[in-house]
Amino acid sequence: MRVNRLLIIGLVLIFFSTCRKKDSVPPPPTPSVPGCASLVAPANGAFVTNTSVQLSWSAVSTASSYDIYLGTTPSSSTLAANAVVGTSHTVTIPATPNTTYFWYVVPRNTTGPATGCEPTARSFTYIVISNPASLGYHVVGYFPYYRPIADVPDVKFRMTNVVIYAFYQVNAVGTLVSPGSSTSSLAAVAGKARSNNAKILLGINDGAGDGKTNFKNMASSPQGRTNFIRDVMNVVRTQQLDGVDMDWEFPTTSDGSDVIFTALMKELADSLHRDGRYYLSCAITAGKYAGGIRDAIRNELFPIVDFFNIMAYDDFSTTVPYRHHSDYVLASLCLNYWINTRGMPASKAVLGIPAYGRPSGITQTNTVLSYRNILSQGGNAQLDSAIVSAGSFTNYTIYYNGQYTVKRKAKLSKDIAAGVMFWEKWQDAPDANSLLKAACDTVGRSY
Repeated sequence: MRVNRLLIIGLVLIFFSTCRKKDSVPPPPTPSVPGCASLVAPANGAFVTNTSVQLSWSAVSTASSYDIYLGTTPSSSTLAANAVVGTSHTVTIPATPNTTYFWYVVPRNTTGPATGCEPTARSFTYIVISNPASLGYHVVGYFPYYRPIADVPDVKFRMTNVVIYAFYQVNAVGTLVSPGSSTSSLAAVAGKARSNNAKILLGINDGAGDGKTNFKNMASSPQGRTNFIRDVMNVVRTQQLDGVDMDWEFPTTSDGSDVIFTALMKELADSLHRDGRYYLSCAITAGKYAGGIRDAIRNELFPIVDFFNIMAYDDFSTTVPYRHHSDYVLASLCLNYWINTRGMPASKAVLGIPAYGRPSGITQTNTVLSYRNILSQGGNAQLDSAIVSAGSFTNYTIYYNGQYTVKRKAKLSKDIAAGVMFWEKWQDAPDANSLLKAACDTVGRSY
């Protein structure tokens, strides 16, 4: 009996000991301080035009709140807001133009604040925006890099008050590159424009084969846009240019590129219009056909772009014969759409005119001819069609704008719009048959 009694006591002790172990709760681990947050917006090096600036950052899973530091250098940043719940906060800065601010975020929890976050600081600069001086009646002429500048006399530069060098390009990594194998350099064209009292703008298009991929990749992120604009402004300043012409063909609502195109144009306008020094223009679709490309040009661009080059040409058909690709009816329709239907300010609507011809009802391969070459094959400067030969095609009809049609278009654009644009200067005749001359004579522009 004594053995059994001891056995029972032992089992009871084991039972209670086991229960106590199961019922005990280990103390919670001491939480560590959180890591630093990734800053989201504004993009590093961005310009802001409002004294109320919304800062945003990524969430840190172990943080319960965030402290915001702001100053004119990372080391001088002071606490601007503490215990912010959420991942954004609006700060108010003084209305002092051209001041750069640095900011960073310090997450914290019950253990304490994160450490070492100062090196993550980003900057933004407050600027005041003002539009550059009015150009009056626009006569815009593109000058492609592959054309010999010696072929275009000085008087043709005096006929235009805006020359656009075509084109620098966006490359696959989103930076700006000059065209390869340039016949005429940007510096040479810019010098000739300035010496003949014309503004010189840098034309930019997409270096990808489809005309839009590199633009889309670059503009899809705030940092990509900021890096691109920094490149653009560097070229504009170092080459002493008067602005930029954007030739994205084409953003569209069908893939959302209209959203990033609008963001890019707004941010580029902020940089170019700083101190009212530089112009921003944009080449846009003719507007004849409804759809995503036409709708991608949002009305919110109208106040920030200085003028729009409306490409009212290339309305050709490979199956329908006797159809002009850029007649007076198309010019009237396009201006009416953008100005009256869409509400573009008439003072910013510039009508595009081709200095080349296209056939109709046949393939377009090797059939496009410059106006100067059409005349050299017997075309009449007062007519809009001629029988010519080009490439493998012989004795076919090509449709172009002669002086009479250009005069009508110039008069129309003077009455209801802002001027005319020519693609492109070299294709025009260098003598009295010049289309630029016809436009200037019609509107009374001296040269």
